[in-house]
Amino acid sequence: MKHLYTFLIAVLITFSVSGQKNQVDVVAVGDELILGSPAGNIYTHVKVPRKNFIIKRGGLPNMASLKNTAIVVTDVVYGEKTLITFKRTDGRKFFRVYKTLSANLEGGVDSGELIIPQYREESTKESE
Repeated sequence: MKHLYTFLIAVLITFSVSGQKNQVDVVAVGDELILGSPAGNIYTHVKVPRKNFIIKRGGLPNMASLKNTAIVVTDVVYGEKTLITFKRTDGRKFFRVYKTLSANLEGGVDSGELIIPQYREESTKESE
């Protein structure tokens, strides 16, 4: 019975360690990305403030202005979801109000809301 408990503990430790596998650093601070278009009417993985908050701060809530905007990563937080904070490469503010926005990296890349230029170049080379 003692060996059974030892075996079960070893199996649990093995699964918990393999569940905490190291994430590959796909994006680092200073990398440039491109904001793509949302899958629907609104961005789901890029955390864009609601229109009423933008208006209250004196901004212009034009969501179309985000499409194909070049951004640079300013902060990366690893956890269950990799959260990135980014700013525009041209130094302007989002909606004339916000210096930075944040996004869920994996969900944004999968849905096409965030585009990593290196991967786009590699995928076009592979298709040729």
